[in-house]
Amino acid sequence: MKAQHFIVLLLAVSGWFMFQVYRPFMQDIAIAVLLMLATMGIAKPLWKRLGQRWQVSAVMTLLLAAMFFAPLVYMINAIARMLTHLDPDTLHALITKTADYLRQIPLPADWLARFGIETGSVHDAVESVISEENIARTVKNTLSFFGTLAAHSAVFFKDMLLILVFYFFSYLYGEKVGHAIKRILPLNTAQTQLLFNELHNSMGVVFFSILATAIFEGALFALIVSFYGLDAILLGILYGFASLVPVVGGALMWVPTALYLWVTQGAQPALVVTLYSLIVISVIADTFIKPVIIREIDIRLLKETNAVSEVLVFFSIIAGLTTYGFWGMIIGPAITTAFLAILKLYEEFQAQNQPLTKGSL
Repeated sequence: MKAQHFIVLLLAVSGWFMFQVYRPFMQDIAIAVLLMLATMGIAKPLWKRLGQRWQVSAVMTLLLAAMFFAPLVYMINAIARMLTHLDPDTLHALITKTADYLRQIPLPADWLARFGIETGSVHDAVESVISEENIARTVKNTLSFFGTLAAHSAVFFKDMLLILVFYFFSYLYGEKVGHAIKRILPLNTAQTQLLFNELHNSMGVVFFSILATAIFEGALFALIVSFYGLDAILLGILYGFASLVPVVGGALMWVPTALYLWVTQGAQPALVVTLYSLIVISVIADTFIKPVIIREIDIRLLKETNAVSEVLVFFSIIAGLTTYGFWGMIIGPAITTAFLAILKLYEEFQAQNQPLTKGSL
């Protein structure tokens, strides 16, 4: 066996064992590296002012913890405090009151008749859904869900801590590792830079789009619910994360909030929150203002105006959330962009090595 082949064999075997050792942390490491690529636009001015690599790494880690993870920690703690004071009887009374309100809603008999639906059958279906048995089952399932939420929160806290640690070391040793990867890859400098730029630009767009959407729309929702004595910070954070979910978005928050206000404070607050969420947040803010904010972020931080297609980001976030859960909003776009960048490299390679045809002579 040649020495070169033997070294490749040793590298493959040792690499497999390395993967087995670090497999429980691979997702956290990947997210940390992707977040580092996404935030390099913010780090560039720090390199000029601080100079020391460990100082830049520490500042960037603190910034990430403050703007991305601190709201998550507050949200989980607030929910945990709420659960400690949750009374099953109060929850049962709230659901029962909601069911009573649903029974009082008049059904449009003429409109239903056009579709061949009898009013009595609709009443029977509603009664079966909001029956006492179903209410008791709902209360039990709700308490069970909140019970498992604590266990999932502990895992989530662990992942957040590990991501921050790996994020710090990604900035601290990222340049050395990057140079080592460039030496190993059988690509020229332009090809390697193309891969890096595609991933850096796409992750920057995704990260700052997520951050701008969550902060902007969450703040708007917190403003309206604060007028009705609700926890504005908690609901604003929850709405911010809900707004990241494609298609349904903020409806995951404003619908139950409006229903809660309708049951506890009457129809007027519920109607105000509903109209505000639909008109101010969904139409004005989400459709007209948010694209302007994201475009300004792209120009000022990424120096790119068309780094990645918005449609591509949309579908890659959906796919990532479906496959990987919460962190899929970062992993999905990264995998999609890496594939497209490699495809672009392949097309360039094919164009450079395409033989001449008679028509080209």
